[in-house]
Amino acid sequence: MEHYSHKKLIGILVLISFFLLMFGNHIISLTHPDEVFYIETAKEMVKYNSWLTPMIFDEPQFEKPILAYALFALAIKFFGLTPFVARFFPALFGMLGVGVMYWIAWGLFRQKRTAFLSGFMMGSCFIYMALSRAVLTDMIFSVLIAISLGFFVWAYYDQKYVNRRLFFCFVFSALAVMTKGLLGVVFPAATIFIFLITQRDLGFMARKGSLWGLLGFLIIAVPWHVLMYMNHGQWFIDEYFLNVHVRRLTDAEHSRLDNWYFYIVLMFVGVLPWSFFWIPAVKRIYRQFKEKAVNFDKTVFLLSWIAGVYLFTQPAHSKLASYVFPAFFTIILLLADYLNAALKDFEHTKRARALTLCGYAFIVLIFVAAVGGITAGIIYKSIVVNLFPIYLYAAILFTVAVLIFVFNKKQQYVKMIFSYAGVSVGLLSMLFFAKPYAEPWVSCIDISRSLKKIDQSDTVVLASKFYVRGVRFYTDRKMAVIDINGKGFFSPHPIPFFDFDYKVYDFLESQPVTYAVVKEGDRLDLERIIRERPYTMEELDYIGGKYIIKLQRNDK
Repeated sequence: MEHYSHKKLIGILVLISFFLLMFGNHIISLTHPDEVFYIETAKEMVKYNSWLTPMIFDEPQFEKPILAYALFALAIKFFGLTPFVARFFPALFGMLGVGVMYWIAWGLFRQKRTAFLSGFMMGSCFIYMALSRAVLTDMIFSVLIAISLGFFVWAYYDQKYVNRRLFFCFVFSALAVMTKGLLGVVFPAATIFIFLITQRDLGFMARKGSLWGLLGFLIIAVPWHVLMYMNHGQWFIDEYFLNVHVRRLTDAEHSRLDNWYFYIVLMFVGVLPWSFFWIPAVKRIYRQFKEKAVNFDKTVFLLSWIAGVYLFTQPAHSKLASYVFPAFFTIILLLADYLNAALKDFEHTKRARALTLCGYAFIVLIFVAAVGGITAGIIYKSIVVNLFPIYLYAAILFTVAVLIFVFNKKQQYVKMIFSYAGVSVGLLSMLFFAKPYAEPWVSCIDISRSLKKIDQSDTVVLASKFYVRGVRFYTDRKMAVIDINGKGFFSPHPIPFFDFDYKVYDFLESQPVTYAVVKEGDRLDLERIIRERPYTMEELDYIGGKYIIKLQRNDK
């Protein structure tokens, strides 16, 4: 690859990443509960012409700063509200991130194959594809973090424009803050501090570029926070700083994920189909450390990046895959650096054996996944409905396994490595064909259409907590939540929340007829609540695990 120009290699990556990260983003309707949350916020910002204050359920909300919401709102304002438009900016930043990977890898290693593999592997790993195709802030945030640290890499290792690059390091950190909050400065600052400590070079940052960068950071990141405090006072402090930032450290939003191994497992599984290269890559890093290899400082920087993220996400009780996602950029860089070294010297017995064993291990995983998927589909035929997408993916998996086996036997390791991406292509193909069967379960669009046909009134709709955002998005109705003995939303929503029987009953008394969109458990709770009370309950529709229920007082 070294004889190809940067433009040609980046052009190939752009084309590949478009098909992996953006193509077909209109096929599946916006899903619940998260995609509809962000796009409902953007929709209401456009509706109320509120370009500085995020809105949800007709009131301000401060779960995130303004930047990503504003991008979503601008897309809606100028191009309308469609799934493709809603997902455009996450996908665009996903494509940009593939180029950023190439740029950082070249700045560190000056190897075109390492740079190309970094972009290619990143664009085709499972977690990156998922976050590029979802309306969340995490892809935008993580790419801005990567750009910030990329400017530091170039400032440190090519000091021709050191002050200018340090300035932009601060600027993109500020943009990350405006996307997802204080972690936008914590992650880059921690990474740089840890790295410079290891290099005994803290004085590197004592340059005028850092001073100008700090000024730029303050100009970008501070005014919005001050304005929101001036407009909303202590409520903004309580919600944005205390609830969103501090409380996530002490309280688990998802208690089942609050364990010591969640992020460790995720760092292996999330980089599928490249996960098995972790093993020889870690062995190589250890060997470099032991032998004090030349240029090991660049590996130290990447390890500092992981540490800069992990040290702040692991102790927090609220854990999600997206929280540690910025570390995946450096994981892929480490794997790409290992693969380039292995391909350079694959006639070396140990390296050839490592590539071969990784290939065979992946083949075993592919066969287990394919057979397991077919078996599960047959067992749960009543839920799956149509097995064609599963058979299609299984066929693609078997084809990829054969290619990997053949290229492995022939020691054509470059072709073998690129064959791995067939697993990702197959996954997308399966999802596209599975759309008619998956959408009723992952989206509220069908149940909301049914509700609009049944009831055209403006009464408040009662919904299960998991569905309330989706029903609101697709119907524009006023909403209330039923969640008996539930904990409520981690970030409070400005709608009635009924966690006790008497609250539900009082709500039913407040309007002559109540329509509800609920899951099975909440349907049973409603049935129990009105038992021996003057109410009738009628089940009107059932789609994708969601019931439309009509509740009416007998004497009305």
